[in-house]
Amino acid sequence: MGGAAVLACLIGGLAYAYHRLQPAQHFTATQVPVVAKPAGTGGSTPALPIPHDGTFNLLLLGIDARAQDQASRTDSIVLVHVDIPKHDYEVLSIPRDSRVDLPGYGETKITHANYLAELKGGEQAGIQATLQAVSNLTGVSINYYAETDYWGLQDIVDAIGGIPMEVPVDVKLTHPWYHEDQGMVIPKGEHFLDGKMVTEIVHERYSLPDGEFDRQRLQEAALVGIAKQVLKPENVPKIPSLVETLPKYLVTTNLTQTDMLSLALGIKDFEAGQVHYYQVPGHSAMMMDPVVGQQLWYWIPDRQGLASIIQEHFMD
Repeated sequence: MGGAAVLACLIGGLAYAYHRLQPAQHFTATQVPVVAKPAGTGGSTPALPIPHDGTFNLLLLGIDARAQDQASRTDSIVLVHVDIPKHDYEVLSIPRDSRVDLPGYGETKITHANYLAELKGGEQAGIQATLQAVSNLTGVSINYYAETDYWGLQDIVDAIGGIPMEVPVDVKLTHPWYHEDQGMVIPKGEHFLDGKMVTEIVHERYSLPDGEFDRQRLQEAALVGIAKQVLKPENVPKIPSLVETLPKYLVTTNLTQTDMLSLALGIKDFEAGQVHYYQVPGHSAMMMDPVVGQQLWYWIPDRQGLASIIQEHFMD
């Protein structure tokens, strides 16, 4: 009788935990945090609040960290609007050279936000400055973030046994992380790649027909490949153990292990067609940069065009 009572309690506890892990129960409008909101919104009410449970904005960041650098620059910036009940994932790639207004510095590249703040206040100051810069540019609140470097990305891919990746253009490695890969060409098409090669591919931009924008397409393909590999039926039972080890591959994140488990549970039926991809519209220009004091290549965002994308695809 006592054993049966204990077993009943355990089953009840597991059932309750499973219920609480359901994304609509876990990512509720009242529990999802707000780590950045557009400047000028003020007060305690988040700008553009989460419209329904199971919805949030996640910022994925990759830093170009090198041992000799005093601080890191943000090399890839990807904003994801996650709507788990609708199985909809809206992805916006933001060029690292996007021209934005950084308080105290003026109009400069968004990649400088992390670098300048990290020099003054350390790693967390750097990430917060980037979160704020993205929120100001897009006009949306940010709820979660995850930042990694290229070595962390390599380890994540290797931890799941490599990934399938649809490479949209021929990629010639012109400045690889590993010298033996110099000049290697990865042809357009479907590949199954290890962490080292994924890292090399998403870092390349100089050999690509459309430069930074093709690199953003490569980064999207890598994210889709990671999701597809993790959610293969034979890998689903391994997700809890993967979630336990994931933090060691990340530079920083505000996602808890419970958040990650709930997210994995919500996207278990993921299909590539559920991802809709956008790039910040605009044009290129050479302009004086107040940080380095010389002319630099910029991407000048089309604010009206960006606002239309945000309103149509990142609001419910």
